[in-house]
Amino acid sequence: MSEAVEKRRARFSPEVLAKMQELGRMVSAETYGQDGPPVELTWAEIEDLGHEIGKLTATEFDQTVQRQQAERFDAARACPGCGKQCMPSVKHRNLTTRDGTADLSEPEFRCVTCERSFFPSANQPSARRK
Repeated sequence: MSEAVEKRRARFSPEVLAKMQELGRMVSAETYGQDGPPVELTWAEIEDLGHEIGKLTATEFDQTVQRQQAERFDAARACPGCGKQCMPSVKHRNLTTRDGTADLSEPEFRCVTCERSFFPSANQPSARRK
């Protein structure tokens, strides 16, 4: 296995890696049936489907993490204009990502005094996993 693959695998627990392998088996069974892939299947065809699965998995992951993050914005926030406390609501929109379109459910705060909306994520520093 290449160093790049090993480095990617090292980021995840053995349990998560086992689930990824299980997903691969499930998609193979659904795509090719219980007999497995035909012997004529080329590496390029395998790789193309793998990339489609990867993009869909990435989009599902993005949406899941973003929704988990949005749930943490359940408390009132001060309006950046007037300082009045505002309660959040959820605004849905489509977001184009590297892997396709994702459904973004973002907390939106609406100040009735200033008649403006603000998004707490716009003021947050990026938090990347190392």
